[in-house]
Amino acid sequence: MNPRLLDLLRQQHSSGYPDVAGAHASVTVPISDHLVEKIVRENIPPNVPVREVALHAVGANRFTIRVRLSRPPLMPPLSATLSIEQQPRLPEHPVLVLRLAVGGLLSLAASAVRFLNVLPPGITMDGDLIAVNLRTLLEQRGRGEALQFLDHLEVTAEEGRFVISARGSVPPPTPTGTR
Repeated sequence: MNPRLLDLLRQQHSSGYPDVAGAHASVTVPISDHLVEKIVRENIPPNVPVREVALHAVGANRFTIRVRLSRPPLMPPLSATLSIEQQPRLPEHPVLVLRLAVGGLLSLAASAVRFLNVLPPGITMDGDLIAVNLRTLLEQRGRGEALQFLDHLEVTAEEGRFVISARGSVPPPTPTGTR
């Protein structure tokens, strides 16, 4: 990226984007499951004992995940199918809820995940539901303010890709010099 443009964007960001106040945008971005997998792998906190992650979007808002833990060392990989259960409701509830297809050994694996405390901050598990708190995850990466510009976010899964749809705006300028 052009260094001057990057500097301009940083200036706008630090001051709340005053020169584009009132802008509205909608975007739909299809992202391959391979890229999502890479992003997930690169953002696993170092204190989380996960050695390997594999994701595959299978369609109908479902995806599979395979996780190999670094401890205990002899534990086989954990595989599961997850479905998107509930979309974030912005701004008040920026949480994506996933449902874990539980049964047999998978039920035992889910218990092991909770017991081994391998979920990073911002991701919690309650029974077969996994809550992904987007605000917490973004704040950990110094990007928490991003949600203030969004009023809609939806994540869906199609065969081989995830689709992110978002709508947002930059607040209009506040009147100055009014009496």
